[in-house]
Amino acid sequence: MVESPCSMKTSGIEISNRMAPGHLRLLLIFVGVALLARGGVLSRGFAIDDYFYGQGFTNGEFASFLTQGRFLLAVIDRVINSLGVNINDIYVSLGFSALLLQAGLVLSILRFVGAADRPGAAIAGSLMVAHPYFAEILTFRMVLPGYCVGTLLAIITLESAARAGEKKTRNLLISLAATVGMLFVYQGFLNYFSVALIFCFLFSEISGNAPEANAGVGSDHRRRIINLLLVCIVSVLVFLVVLSVFKRLGVIEITSRAKFIELKEVPERISKIFDLIATIYWREEPLGAHWLKVLLAAMLVVAGLALSIEVLRNARAKGQWPGNLAVLPAVLLLVPATVGVILPFKDWWPMPRVLSQAGLIIGLFFLLAYPILRRMFAKIPGGAFALLPAILITFFVFKNNQVFADQQRLNSWEKMKINRIIARLEQMSDFSKVEYIFLSKGEWKYPAKLNSIHGDMNVSALTPEYSRVPLLIEASGYAFKPATGTQIAFGEGYCKSAPAWPSEQSVSIVGSLAIVCLELSP
Repeated sequence: MVESPCSMKTSGIEISNRMAPGHLRLLLIFVGVALLARGGVLSRGFAIDDYFYGQGFTNGEFASFLTQGRFLLAVIDRVINSLGVNINDIYVSLGFSALLLQAGLVLSILRFVGAADRPGAAIAGSLMVAHPYFAEILTFRMVLPGYCVGTLLAIITLESAARAGEKKTRNLLISLAATVGMLFVYQGFLNYFSVALIFCFLFSEISGNAPEANAGVGSDHRRRIINLLLVCIVSVLVFLVVLSVFKRLGVIEITSRAKFIELKEVPERISKIFDLIATIYWREEPLGAHWLKVLLAAMLVVAGLALSIEVLRNARAKGQWPGNLAVLPAVLLLVPATVGVILPFKDWWPMPRVLSQAGLIIGLFFLLAYPILRRMFAKIPGGAFALLPAILITFFVFKNNQVFADQQRLNSWEKMKINRIIARLEQMSDFSKVEYIFLSKGEWKYPAKLNSIHGDMNVSALTPEYSRVPLLIEASGYAFKPATGTQIAFGEGYCKSAPAWPSEQSVSIVGSLAIVCLELSP
């Protein structure tokens, strides 16, 4: 039952342990938004890593996943590969599954924090689902198997932790097992849990401390917070112990992603954090125009003012100033929560795929304030409060579309360029002798503009060394081998003095080695 926007009754913030009809409607809305925004995942596309993994899942890739602690992901991909299936070729089935699971994850977070029945939940959830930071990870088709499993395990964790009041031991064990499994797929999912914990507390404090609130609401939320926090702590400890054991046994060598920054690096990291926060919520970036960020910031400021007034109102009505002011440090925790698990580690690579929790923060912050604003301005039609979020959702969807359109455009350019190179080689008399190929480093972008280049998203696969030859194989069908050892040295020496592509001298064949000198000399 939907409550009046002018009330703060507890029925609007309690979590149903079963999928209520209203929650199913929310899920369908979120799936629809996900399809509109990221339906491009259902078409064939290649990120730079996809070309590499398109040649099969070898022992090298398996070992690489182990060094990152992604043991379960390594097993999943090895099993799929054993079926004679490339992990980045099952994008239709797993692409749709990923969209469904993204929608399900947002719904589970809303249910966990007690907001799935709250007025504005459909708008807030759509804001979260549509946020373009969720798009980048799906441009990597090779991540889909692990992403689907990891997202499913995250949903199981949230649902089980929320239900731990009934059959507590069983549900906590399920939640623990799911979280441990999730960590051995992709540790970034912890970012979503940190956001869920903070907002579970905020919804409890702001709604539970209202003068008309039921006293049981706060204790219900606190139980969920304790359950999930306990599960996360134990799971991380298990994960670290397993990594440590495997490292001591010499099975794996931990990458820089798992190494903490040194004390002397802390001031620089703090500066980077605040710079990143400004980029996410204010500055123009490839995934957000400045004027759109201005609208976003305006919405968050208005929501923040409404929440501040509500906190002061509750404190004055109940005379519990210290308890109500605990909201402030919780809101401040949203800064490190925005950055997520990359915050303390040496490998600083704040790409959208590790910052998608920012979309959750935006939606949940809006949802906290939505019924308060409607109560404060009861004479204003309800649709007026949804106008700004609706604008943001619309343009979020458009930017998602652009990400996948740019990927298709880039893939087309890459294939045409490779086939022009192959055509040049085929005209040479010694082409039939070619077994190996050396390609020097290419430019990361093309002269024509792409609107969504960001970090390693939608950049040329001719730039990283590991994706150049796999791109050539994918585009041409020739099974050339990458140059090795002295062949690489010879190719680099040749390209230092040779003109770059498309000059006639940029392509040469020496014995069984083809040499292609791209835009950048070695």
